[in-house]
Amino acid sequence: MEQVRLKNVLVVDDEKSFLLSLLQGLSAYADDFNTYTAYNGAEALQELTKHPFDLVITDLKMPVMDGFGLLAAMSKSHPRLPVLVMSAYCTPEIKARLKTIGAFKILEKPIDFHDFVDHIIAELHTAAKGYINGITLPAFLQLVEMEKKTCTLRVESHGRSGLLYFVDGALIDAEHGEDKHEKAALTIVGWDDPMIEIDSFSKKKEPAIKSPLGYLIMESYRLKDERRKAAAGAPQSSAKQAAPGPAVRTVPEQKAAGGNGNRSAGGTQTKEGKMATTREILGELAKLPSITAVCLVARDGFLLDSIARSGIDKEMIGAIASSGFGSSESMGRQLDKGLMQISMIEFEQGPVMLSPIGEDAFLVIVADKDANLGMIRLKLKKHSGELALAAAI
Repeated sequence: MEQVRLKNVLVVDDEKSFLLSLLQGLSAYADDFNTYTAYNGAEALQELTKHPFDLVITDLKMPVMDGFGLLAAMSKSHPRLPVLVMSAYCTPEIKARLKTIGAFKILEKPIDFHDFVDHIIAELHTAAKGYINGITLPAFLQLVEMEKKTCTLRVESHGRSGLLYFVDGALIDAEHGEDKHEKAALTIVGWDDPMIEIDSFSKKKEPAIKSPLGYLIMESYRLKDERRKAAAGAPQSSAKQAAPGPAVRTVPEQKAAGGNGNRSAGGTQTKEGKMATTREILGELAKLPSITAVCLVARDGFLLDSIARSGIDKEMIGAIASSGFGSSESMGRQLDKGLMQISMIEFEQGPVMLSPIGEDAFLVIVADKDANLGMIRLKLKKHSGELALAAAI
């Protein structure tokens, strides 16, 4: 009988005392997985040539070669190897955005050891079932943003190449062939199977891109999905056929028009009718007694549309809820429970309910503790299909 290979985990950090304490603690799990260590990205790459690894856990700030250099190199040599990132600089919004695109999970420093072990075991188990991919370009870009890094990225994918310029974590410019600025960024960000090279300086200094990175990533996904549907012969509306450019305004344009920065707020001429219908459906849900907020959220945590009581941070609801939504879906997959329909978390002051809307968004309902949960479920089931069609998601 062939012996099953023990899983191998590589932990990369320049703090030797931290690695030694980890090794001592992880020795109790020697029957579950082998633990290897490296003090920087260069040493990690050497280890990757010696052993077949199942998970890499890396810090970002290290000498010789930092975590960004390691991840860039891994995009060529080990693009599908699962990665956990350790960082002392991470907001809940960034973590939620990364999680919803199936990308890097981030362990906040200082590390809780038991939490650290739980993440390792969960990732190794999930990887064995085939749910994890390795390095994705959007995830890498959001790490650059999170760590406020200044650099130039050369991205290659299937014979194409492009440049992305970051200053203090902001994407300021891009080049791809004759395309420049935002047009080039939208093209590059959507590339699959990227190979990344990183220079620790930016060749451009003046910002030529005004839209935030989160918007560019989602707009790139939307454009790529439109191209995929067109290639498959999917019918498109006459309004979209008449408009060769993106159907959604950039965030700065929305704000200039008096919108609140949400993608559906302000709308566009090709979608005004649909956005009005979407708002009517949200309004129906918001009429239920004891409802605090009803939010339509993209899977990256970007707020699409919402109706809420005054004083509620709707953008924060989207960012936080996306993490819970992703966790609920992941739990359902691992337990072989099929597609998620409704997830409810009951708190002391009332429940929060999550429900998928189409393939790219979900609905968040925040209620008071005296809310009629049965009525909310009925309304959710009744309106979720209408909402997906009305929002064209």
